Amino acid sequence: MTGHIYNQSEAACVPLHKKEGMGKRILVVEPSPTLRRIFSVYLREAGHQVVLFENYEAAVQGLPRFQAEPPDVAFVALRTSVPQSVQVLMRLRVLSSEARLIMMVIREESQHPGVQRIKESMQAILLLKPFRIRDMLALV
Repeated sequence: MTGHIYNQSEAACVPLHKKEGMGKRILVVEPSPTLRRIFSVYLREAGHQVVLFENYEAAVQGLPRFQAEPPDVAFVALRTSVPQSVQVLMRLRVLSSEARLIMMVIREESQHPGVQRIKESMQAILLLKPFRIRDMLALV
C-alpha cells in the first residue's frame, strides 16, 4: 500500500504493511492540503510508504488500526491551541516507543512554554515551519 488521505467521514483505514525492499512507513498529520501534497510527493519519490491524515480527529480515530504495524516515522503538525494535536502525539508514542516523532511547529509557537515540555515528554524532534524539503527528508 502506498498510502491514502483519511478524513473524518472515512470508515476504513488499512494499515501500512512493510514489504521487503520498501522504504519506511510514514504517517503525516497535517491540516494544510498544500503541505500534505508536498509530504506525499517527496516521501513517495524517496521510496517510502505514506499515510496522510487531514485533521487530528481523523488521526485519533485512525491510529488504533496501526497497532499491529506502527509507523516508523510520524510528522504531526502541533498547534498548542488544539489539544487534539497533543493527543495524537501521545497516542503515537503509546503505539510505538521506537517511532521517530516529529512535531511541526510554526516559528511563533515554538517559543510557547508547552512546546518544549511536549517535545521532551514525547521524545520528539522539533521541525520549524517553514522548513526546507531536504531538512524534512533528512529526518526520515
